Amino acid sequence: MAGLPPAPPPVLGRSESFQNMIRNRRSSQDEIRALLARTTQALDKIVSIRESMEDIVDFKQFEKRSQRPSRPSRVSSSIAELGEHPARSTTTSSYGSTEASSLSEDTLGRSTTSTTHSSSSIEDDGEHDVDRDREDEFHERSTDLDEQREQELEDAEEGDTFDEDLTSSSIVSSISTVDDIAPLKEARLDRLKSINISFHEGLPREFFQSLCRFLNSALEVKTRHSRFNFYKEAFTGGDAVREMLVSGFAEDHQTATRYGNVLVRLGFIEHVSRTDDQLHNSKDNFYRFTKVLEYDDPSESFASDTASRRRASINANNYRESVLSNESTDVVDYDFATATDEVHALVTEEALHVLAKVLHKVFERKNKLLFYKGFVGCFLGAEAVNVIREMRIATTLIDAVLIGQALLDEGLIEPIATTVSTFQDKYVFYRLTKISSS
Repeated sequence: MAGLPPAPPPVLGRSESFQNMIRNRRSSQDEIRALLARTTQALDKIVSIRESMEDIVDFKQFEKRSQRPSRPSRVSSSIAELGEHPARSTTTSSYGSTEASSLSEDTLGRSTTSTTHSSSSIEDDGEHDVDRDREDEFHERSTDLDEQREQELEDAEEGDTFDEDLTSSSIVSSISTVDDIAPLKEARLDRLKSINISFHEGLPREFFQSLCRFLNSALEVKTRHSRFNFYKEAFTGGDAVREMLVSGFAEDHQTATRYGNVLVRLGFIEHVSRTDDQLHNSKDNFYRFTKVLEYDDPSESFASDTASRRRASINANNYRESVLSNESTDVVDYDFATATDEVHALVTEEALHVLAKVLHKVFERKNKLLFYKGFVGCFLGAEAVNVIREMRIATTLIDAVLIGQALLDEGLIEPIATTVSTFQDKYVFYRLTKISSS
C-alpha cells in the first residue's frame, strides 16, 4: 500500500546460517590442506636435489655451529705428554725454526727512539713519553707471559693430579678450562722477544713502513711546479691525506695529518724544501719519497706469484664452481717461522684494528663484501691475501697470510665454515666481526 515502508528482507533461519558457517570452515580447511600439499611437494624436491648433489658438495661446512669459542684453548705440556691426544702441528711446526730466524740481523735498522724531532717540542716530548710507555707495556706483556708459563710448569711438577686412566672426556674438560691466548699468537709473542720495536702515535714503526709503501704505489708522483720552481718526482700533501682516508688507514683528516708527520719525522718522506718537518693537507705543499725504504716493483713479483697460483677474482655467483674446480678441502699448515721480523712487529693489537678497517674499506669500494649464510661482511681468504699484497702492506705471501692469521687470533675476523679454524689463502669464506648486521 502507498505510504507504507518497504518490507524488511527475509531473515535467514538459524539453521541456514549455521550451515553457511560450516561451509566456510570446510573451504578454509581445504585451502590449508592444499597449501600443506604444495609445501610437502616443495620439500620433497629440495631433499631430492640435495641427495643428488651429495657426491660433489660437502654440506658439513654449512652446518650451523653450536658455540664458537672466542679464543682457542692452549694445551699444557703435561697434557700433551699423555700421547692420546696429539696437538696440532700448526704451533710447533710453523715456528720450529723461530730461534734461528730470530738471530738474523735486523736490516731495517730499528731504533727505540725517533732520531728526528717536530717543530713543536712540547707536543713531541709528550708523544715520545706515550710511545716509550707503550714500548714498556709491550715488553712487560711478553715478560708476564713467560712468568705465567713458568708458574704453570712449577705447579704441574709440584702437584701432578693426572692419572694414566683418564678418560677422553676428562682430558677435554681439563683443556677447555684453560682460557689462554691462541697458540699461534703465543708463538708470535715469543718471536717478538728478539725484535726491537719503537712506537709512534701508538703504532709500531713497521706500520708506517707499510703505510709509506702503500702511498708510494697509490699516489701520483710526477713533476710539480710552483710559480717558477719545478720539483721532480713529487706528490702533494693533500693527495697523501686523501689516500689515507679513502683506504681506511685514517678515520679523519687530523689522524691522517698526524700519521703524515710521523712519516716525515722517520725520514720516509720529505718536503721538497727540506726545511719543513710536517705534512700539510694542501695541494701547494710538495713532498718526495726518500731512499730510506726500498720500493721494489710490485707488479713483477706479484704477477708471477699470481700466475703460479692461477688465482682469479670470484664472487658469489661462481663461488661454488671455483671451489669445486680449483680448491682442495685440505687445510694448509703455513711455516710462519719464515715470515719476516717486520710483519711480526707489525701485527700488534692497535695495528690489527687499523688493518681490519683497511680491508673493510677496500672490500667495500671494490664490491667484494658479500652476504653469505646469514652473515654480513663476508669475504674470501684468497681475496684478502691479494688485497694485502697489492697495497704493499706485506711483500711476500707468507707475510700476508700471517697478517690474516693475526686478525683471526685477535677476533677481528672469523671463518664461516665449522671445518676451518685457521686463516687460509684459499676460496674460504671469512667475515669481519666488527660490522653490524643492521
